[in-house]
Amino acid sequence: MAYKRFIFNERAFLANYALFKTRAVRACGAVVKANGYGTGARRAVHLLHQEGCQHFFVATPSEGIAIRDLTTANIYVLSGPMNDSAAEQIKQHKLIPVLNTPDQIKLWESYENRPCAIHVDTGMQRLGFDSKSLDRLDFSSLKVCLLMTHMACADQPDHPQNQVQIAQFENIKTYFPNTPTSIGNSAAILIGEQFQGDVTRPGIGLYGGNPFVNQKSPVEPVCTLEGQVLQIREVEPNSPVGYSASFITSMRTRIAVVGIGYADGVSRALSNNGSVAFRGQCMPIIGKVTMDAIHVDCTQVIDLKEGDFVELFGPTISVDEVATRTNTIAYEVLTHVGNATVRA
Repeated sequence: MAYKRFIFNERAFLANYALFKTRAVRACGAVVKANGYGTGARRAVHLLHQEGCQHFFVATPSEGIAIRDLTTANIYVLSGPMNDSAAEQIKQHKLIPVLNTPDQIKLWESYENRPCAIHVDTGMQRLGFDSKSLDRLDFSSLKVCLLMTHMACADQPDHPQNQVQIAQFENIKTYFPNTPTSIGNSAAILIGEQFQGDVTRPGIGLYGGNPFVNQKSPVEPVCTLEGQVLQIREVEPNSPVGYSASFITSMRTRIAVVGIGYADGVSRALSNNGSVAFRGQCMPIIGKVTMDAIHVDCTQVIDLKEGDFVELFGPTISVDEVATRTNTIAYEVLTHVGNATVRA
């Protein structure tokens, strides 16, 4: 029997996609890399395919192959082909490589009848061609179906880098006249048409993470992580709790031991720092998060009993709140937890 549950709210997921689809001026795709941000890529693709999504974005050829049977839509491989074998896999499974380097142009030249996308870096300093190199490159042998860039600061709508990147991309478009474009991630879709392009790429917002740094989340929570109470015990004042005796009770305390821990993707940074919830009531995590258990002070929640499930994130405690407490972002929380508990 499993002592933890990772719950995916399909209705909320589709509501979030509907939001981005409504706000996108043209086509709305979806990013399903990292096993659908840890939530299950095949489920995400199945649901979105039914909603008419025609553009999916993955990180690697193997991720694209894993979902190819679910849809006839375009599947773009963001890393592109790294060798001849990868290029052949991409061709065989009718995926679309996103070319980022001159070497990848050479790898794909022999597949001149197969479409590809071109990614140009405009300020991320991550994947993509250097915009200054475009004069020296020959794309004429390629069937380019999409021109892409990626926004670095769209989660902060007023950041000056946003306008810098868009201005640079406008210049880049002159090298690829009449080629459809793709710019907008979750945040960029919502801040304005100029940041979208012809095909948008919502990611974290689909899965319930707030696309913005300092704004109220516009999306619904999708994922809930729960752990089961294995034991409840009462301890006296001045009792040490857990490894390193990092917590000492100040009063008679009712403690719930919950069967979930860092092996399930729960960060040790929640030790003496996080909370869980039961029927809308929050309870502090006390002591160190261990491999498969945490301690919770349930003194004030008298109706909690052994066998109940408590929420680590979900409707009461947002995944973004957990991310803030652990000094990270919702992307990392979801991928760590989801990929520890969810199969594709």
